[in-house]
Amino acid sequence: KTVSKAMEIAKELHKYNINAEVINARFLKPLDKTTILKSIFKTHFVVTIEDGTLVGGLASSIKELMVDKKVRKFKIKSFGYPDVFVQHGSPEELEKLYGLDNSNIIKVIRREKFSKKDSMVIKEV
Repeated sequence: KTVSKAMEIAKELHKYNINAEVINARFLKPLDKTTILKSIFKTHFVVTIEDGTLVGGLASSIKELMVDKKVRKFKIKSFGYPDVFVQHGSPEELEKLYGLDNSNIIKVIRREKFSKKDSMVIKEV
């Protein structure tokens, strides 16, 4: 589901001259450090979309990787559920409630005001 979401978001961002690279970071272990680092060095911008809580997820792993590799010039924006009791509802209702719907993610990425260079979208399934 998250792979499709990232692809849809990338397609929509292209309409705004934002080229999004989608990396399927399906597993946290082993984390594909080489692919992620290569993309970060190229784009300097990371967006994670997680179908789970942000704490201990993909965003945390990428931040840890950046600290370990002493990478300082990059931006990261993470989308996922907060580390609290999550309300009950349909997936669509929950995505809207927690800002994980495509339109909100696109709006936030566009608001970041990064250059027209490629951006990167990493997602977890």
